[in-house]
Amino acid sequence: MLRGFDTFRKRITLLSGGLLLSLSLVLIASFYQLTSTRLSQASGESLVSLSQSVSNMLTANLLEREREIFLLSQRSSLFKSQNLNELQEAIDQIKSSYKNYAWIGFADANGVVLASGDGMLAGADVSQRPWFIHGSKGPFVSDVHKALLLENLLPKPKDGTPIRFVDFSAPVIGENGELKGVVVTHADWVWVKEVLESSLTEASKRRAIDIFIIDKDHNILYPDNSLNDIKVPEGLPGNSQFKSVTWQDGQKYLTSLVSVTPPKSTNLGWQIVVRQPLSIAMATVNEVHKLLLLFGGLATLFCMFLAYRFASTLSRPLERLALTAQSIEQGNRNATFQDDSKLSEVASLSCSLEKMMSSLLVREQSLMQMNVTLETKVRTRTAELEASNRSLEVIIRKDPLTHSYNRLALDEALLGEYNVAKQTQQTFAVIMADVDYFKKVNDVYGHTVGDTVLKNMAVLFASLVGDKGMVARFGGEEFTVLLPKFSVEEARVIAESLRAALEKEEMSDGLFVTASFGVAIYKEDDSLYEQVLNRADAALYDAKEQGRNRVVVNKAC
Repeated sequence: MLRGFDTFRKRITLLSGGLLLSLSLVLIASFYQLTSTRLSQASGESLVSLSQSVSNMLTANLLEREREIFLLSQRSSLFKSQNLNELQEAIDQIKSSYKNYAWIGFADANGVVLASGDGMLAGADVSQRPWFIHGSKGPFVSDVHKALLLENLLPKPKDGTPIRFVDFSAPVIGENGELKGVVVTHADWVWVKEVLESSLTEASKRRAIDIFIIDKDHNILYPDNSLNDIKVPEGLPGNSQFKSVTWQDGQKYLTSLVSVTPPKSTNLGWQIVVRQPLSIAMATVNEVHKLLLLFGGLATLFCMFLAYRFASTLSRPLERLALTAQSIEQGNRNATFQDDSKLSEVASLSCSLEKMMSSLLVREQSLMQMNVTLETKVRTRTAELEASNRSLEVIIRKDPLTHSYNRLALDEALLGEYNVAKQTQQTFAVIMADVDYFKKVNDVYGHTVGDTVLKNMAVLFASLVGDKGMVARFGGEEFTVLLPKFSVEEARVIAESLRAALEKEEMSDGLFVTASFGVAIYKEDDSLYEQVLNRADAALYDAKEQGRNRVVVNKAC
């Protein structure tokens, strides 16, 4: 774990540096958390203050426009007379008083425009316009909408944005309470831009602060969003609150929201949303964080240097003792552990090592003589053990009765063939053979004759199989033949030759036996080599069921 730091001085240096670095990181993280929280709070409150300021200015502007149109509707003297010239003159004066009045007009109770600024839409029927329908019932302020009737009559904005209006209308009521008509102004939506620009300072622009006006459905009213390239995210903060919100571009912004207080006549549901990239809002803290990290790193390196120098004064005497021990290890018997260190602990250690060295040299001579004798005995004994092991390796894999391979050797060979088949997709076959009525042989002729039958059967199978495969005694009177690279048909032919040869072979004086054979082959979907043995065993069982002395191939092959 401390590879590369295998000296005392290095480990002291590493420990000192690690402790100081850990302390620095804890302090820096704590300071960063504290300052980031406070700066985030201050930045958020600043955004809320800006939002509130914009909201107040927009509310005041809406109320002022509403009050102007309401006061105009109260000038009944203008509407009593049928002299439209006087009414037209008054309307033109009001329009010129506020540059963002795109159009101003008066429609009679039937919705026909009698007088309008610059005479535009004079005589037009506006009875189905929302401002007339709502304005005939009381003061009305509309939501932002595109120009319809006036779109082709007014000059196009230089920036190419569509013309949008906010309507302010109020009813004109006669002395007897009847509706005389509706007076209306269409305020060009560009006045909102002027309101917001007066609120947004150069410092705010440098801090990448954006201001949005959204309606109650969270559609963006300002700035122009006709291409829908900006979408208001879900999870905006509550009224007069702020929080970090991820916007459409995937960037996090510190976002505040303040509702615009609407005129009493209409519930517009507008809201002011102000956002600032979180990275910019937290830029000061991030810079301080970087400086602290740099300072912490430099301080750590300086302390590690001091720790290294201090550790060196402690480790040099020990290093000299280590070099002396290394020299002795390499055969220098004249080396001495005497050291002029002023540290009493090191001097005591040097003296003890010197005495120990003298004692060890005496014992070394004695041990060398003993080693010569022991090495001779060990070599002789090792050779004997190796010879015994080689004999044992052969013995443990041979059946003691038939001298054919036993179950252990068979399992090892089967596993090897199974692994080769998995890698090369080449197959192998297994033949299971069981002597028919072998119990009767033992009962009638005795176990000695039974053993003779198994021995002769093993010799016969081995001679017929030869180097094409391996013959093993599976257990009792069962034998297994492993045939590498054999197809099922080739294995069946071998099994049939074994069966035919066995029934003709005289096992003892006048004694003939037969055997049943089961054949199976490796399949690609085998997950264990024992599955091949199991299929061959199942085929052997079928051979017994079908009358014995026959070869049966497993149905799955």
